[in-house]
Formats: sequence, C-alpha cells, structure tokens
Amino acid sequence: MASSISIFGSINMDLVVYCSTEPLKGETIIGDSFETFQGGKGANQAVAVSRLGSSVSLIGKVGSDVFGQQLLKILGDENIDISMLKEHSGESGTAFIYVYKETSENQIIVIPGANSYAEETQIDDQTLSSTDIVVSQLETRPQETQKLFSRSRKFHCYTILNTAPAIGVSERLIEESDLLVMNESELSTLSGDQIFSGSSYKVIDESIKKVLSSNSKSAIVTLGSRGAYVFEKQKGTFLSGLEVVALDSTGSGDCFVGALASHYSNHGHLLDAANFANQAASLSVMKKGASASMPYLNEVVNPS
Repeated sequence: MASSISIFGSINMDLVVYCSTEPLKGETIIGDSFETFQGGKGANQAVAVSRLGSSVSLIGKVGSDVFGQQLLKILGDENIDISMLKEHSGESGTAFIYVYKETSENQIIVIPGANSYAEETQIDDQTLSSTDIVVSQLETRPQETQKLFSRSRKFHCYTILNTAPAIGVSERLIEESDLLVMNESELSTLSGDQIFSGSSYKVIDESIKKVLSSNSKSAIVTLGSRGAYVFEKQKGTFLSGLEVVALDSTGSGDCFVGALASHYSNHGHLLDAANFANQAASLSVMKKGASASMPYLNEVVNPS
C-alpha cells in the first residue's frame, strides 16, 4: 500500500508509573498507578499521522516476545501500513517512564531491543518512489537512517530528522536531512551551546546556524509549553504555545513531528505546518500515554 509518509523508527512497549512527586536520589516513594501503552518515537509519530488523516507506513522491528504481538495488533488497529515491519528473534523495545503529576514532566529510560536491528532495506525503492516525506529519529541506528535518507533523495522525498534522543549526529546525516526537529537539550548537544528553558530567540537562532550544514536547510526547535521556533530560509519565527492543563507530556514531541509531517504533506507550507503541529502537541499533553494521547483531526481543527 503506497503511503504519502514513511516513518523509519522505533516501536516500544511503554511501562509507565504515575507518581505525585519526583523521588529524591536514593528515596523510595509510593506510586499512584501503573499502565502499559504502545510507544516508541517511530510508532508514536505514525499514530499521530494516521489519526490526522494522512496515509502512513511504519518501518521498523518488533521482538518475537509477547510485547511484539501486542504492538503489531495495536498499530494495525490504527490504520497504519505495517507491511514493512519485521520481527526480530529477541525482545521488543521497551521504555520505562516515570510521570510526575506535580509538574506533568517525565523521565524515560529506553531499552532498544529489536529497534537496534531495524534496517533501511526494509523499505524498497518502489515504495520510496511513491512517498512524499520520509521521517526518522535516533532510537534506531543513525547509520541506517543516513543510508535511507540518501536513497530518498533519488526519489525527491522530503526528509525530516527528529534529533531525539539527545545524542550526537554525524555531519553526513545532517546533510541528508531537509528539516531537523529538536528540543532545547538536543540543540545544546548538536551545537555545543548551553541552551536552556528561557534562552533568547537570538541565542537559539545562532545555535541553529551552527548545526545546519547549508542555507537551504530548515530547523524547528520545540520549546515545551512556550511553543516552537521555526527557522526557514535563514529567518526565525516564534510560535507561542497554547494554554492547556497538562496531565502527561509523554509523546508530545512525537505528536508535533507527526502532525507537522501530515500537514506539510498536504499543504506544503512549513510555518503553517508547524503552527498546526504546535496545536496538536498542546492537545496531546491533556491525555495519558504516548500514542494513546495523539489527537484526531477534528480535535485539532475544532478544539472545544
């Protein structure tokens, strides 16, 4: 099945603990609740794209364990093309997530599992030739993403790299990416600058220029509840966040990327797409879970 958007990325089972407050180092506290959700950056972004009305294929690997079978069913139920998903003889990716109700912030530890074995050859040239946008992140092997993006250029696909989690990225992978989407800590890692919540837009602007390999590249820095900063054609624009009552911020960055790709595929205007993604991500923090919190198109277009 041809899809306008192909996502190469991670698929995890999220094991989520909800606590009222964050424990001190060495402290034991009583949690409020425990839940399991389908997660992983690639899967979360694919769910966001699908719920927002665009066709999407997900390329990656799940394990041969019970989590793998559960994940395949959940993704299939989300109307995602999973024909290029493969099974690895081993454990599925898992994420241990701690959500603190006092701040709605989270801490996450990811065990890659099957994600470490995802290969860019799982998507063939015929599929790429009918794909408008290729999206990837850094929870699968970056060298595989680099090879995929290089192949995608031959078919004039627009490539979006979500530089999460915050690890180093090769100059070659940046060169192969049309758009980088990152948060403040990821921008710090890539630029070598000290970027923190509250950094001026001038500082963010200068750091982005250090990272991008050419003037033709674009970047978006997500700023949490503050909104997002869009850098395109050597010009930066700030988009303010929506005021919402946050419950769980897990997956909000993935929602932003998926919504961005969906809107850009349909309309082709980056600033408008970022504004749409900003609204979608703001809505996602009002629900629990990662993929489970992704909003549907009518929720974004007609918010209550």
